[in-house]
Amino acid sequence: MNKKDNTESENLRHSLAHLLAASVLKIYPDTKITLGPAIDDGFYYDFEFNQSISEKDLPKIEKTMRKILPTWSSFTEEKKTKQEAGEYFKDNPYKLELIEEITNRDEEITFYTSGPKDDGFTDLCRGGHTENPKKDINPDAFKLTRVAGAYWRGDEKNKMLTRIYGVAFKDKTELDEYLAWQEEAKKRDHRKLGKELDLFTFSDLVGAGLPLFTPKGTLLRNEIQNKLTKISKKYGMQAVTIPHIAKKELYEISGHAQKFSDELIKVVSHYDEFVMKPVNCPHHTQIYASKPKSYRDLPVRYMESTMQYRDEKPGEIGGLTRVRSITCDDGHIFCTVDQIKQESSNIANIIKEFYTQIGLYGNHWVSLSVRDPKTPDAYIGDENDWEKAEKMLSEISDDLKLDAKRVEGEAAIYGPKLDYMFKDSLSREWQLATIQIDFAMPKRFNLEYTNEKGDKVPPVMIHRAILGSYERFLAILIEHFAGAFPLWLSPTQIRIIPISENHNEYSEEILEKLKQSDIRVEIDKSNESLGKKIRIAKQEKIPYLAIIGDAEVKNQTVTLEGREEKKGEYGYSDLLEYLQKEISGDSK
Repeated sequence: MNKKDNTESENLRHSLAHLLAASVLKIYPDTKITLGPAIDDGFYYDFEFNQSISEKDLPKIEKTMRKILPTWSSFTEEKKTKQEAGEYFKDNPYKLELIEEITNRDEEITFYTSGPKDDGFTDLCRGGHTENPKKDINPDAFKLTRVAGAYWRGDEKNKMLTRIYGVAFKDKTELDEYLAWQEEAKKRDHRKLGKELDLFTFSDLVGAGLPLFTPKGTLLRNEIQNKLTKISKKYGMQAVTIPHIAKKELYEISGHAQKFSDELIKVVSHYDEFVMKPVNCPHHTQIYASKPKSYRDLPVRYMESTMQYRDEKPGEIGGLTRVRSITCDDGHIFCTVDQIKQESSNIANIIKEFYTQIGLYGNHWVSLSVRDPKTPDAYIGDENDWEKAEKMLSEISDDLKLDAKRVEGEAAIYGPKLDYMFKDSLSREWQLATIQIDFAMPKRFNLEYTNEKGDKVPPVMIHRAILGSYERFLAILIEHFAGAFPLWLSPTQIRIIPISENHNEYSEEILEKLKQSDIRVEIDKSNESLGKKIRIAKQEKIPYLAIIGDAEVKNQTVTLEGREEKKGEYGYSDLLEYLQKEISGDSK
């Protein structure tokens, strides 16, 4: 979408926010209106209602919007003094607060009115509307979608308001496609599938944002970690282990204490005060610092999958995508300036191999995430180091043909980075892997090595994350695959289904043989019918079923059935070879 189209869509959606507010006031005249911006794919408006509103009320509001729309031919702008604006909204504390802020910024106060003179709708607004709503807004191309709670100005200390969301497009076809996409997204929701597939759970006794992984969910995590570890070790990465707590001083030196000041979780013992680690890199600096280093020892490469903790607001916690206990795939390389390009290239190779095996590589782009020049105080480190690091990452992108796009304001506090943005099967974009060059932190911790001249100089620190947070990554994978994981990743790879009790003995033999060959296998010896057993297995997204009846017992075979089709009759050796080839990625 080009800039012009984007602006037109934003104006159309903002106009619909006004139409939503006007319709709510028609039905619920005692309601206090607050704010209503355009957002991706739609709009919302926050209200203070005097009665309870639910999604059952949305069709009524939507109907009123369509009834009002033909009477809206324009938006009329009118400038107001603070006194005039305050008088108009004298009974609305939300608007009065906004008017005060606009005045303090020395900006003009503007009202926009739409609809008939005697029955129009006026709102405090800075503008950005479609010129002719009744002409430009397709009445069949918008829909109110849901109701949610929202604190005024996003502050939990303020009053909870009611937010009504809507979506809007240019035509009905785009709306229908979006709604179909939403339905598919609901089916793939990792919270729903996580429960159905028995992958993870939450407990009020444990606490919000603290997921508990079941045996099957833990298998998923372990398989991903094993895959990543195996690839990383080829490039000299060495595993380390660090504690979950540290003195706050550690993060004050690194600069993270200030950044995460509102998210630090304190731990007080009988003797000392600690914080739960919000990041892992400061700990790794102390492993590096534990013994003297020479240039001959570099690069030093540490990796670890470990939990870190942040005190997220309860209202922002949801599923696995926003949690308080975050298992991070973390890696840090300490090297010389001359080694930066090779080490960064190695990380890029790990990223490529890992995401190729996941099936996501190629459907991505790379961001060269640099500082925002308007907010220099948001970053730590020397200006010259920043310029050097940004230049090197740009050259690395060119050398590796990553075609990275420069994005200002997305750098880490200590350095610029290459961020890999992957698209899932629903075309949603996720920032996952990252390569970050950091000159600042080694200097803050007085890290050093002896160079060829015998001088003590600081190393460069490269931060690498291949998948980021395991929790968030698993949420993405569950939704990407809709729970139907590839064979190597599936918690259960094959389920044996004996048709009757007469077939249990032979089924048990196959079960034990497959277990001994490290195939993750289950058996269903329930008294249910064959059809029901198969339906249950399909619902659980089991990749393969081995059906065993009279013929299979007689022939010493199994009938293999995949998620979509029957594969045929296999003897044990052929079955094992078939499964092992697919697990290793060698199957055709």
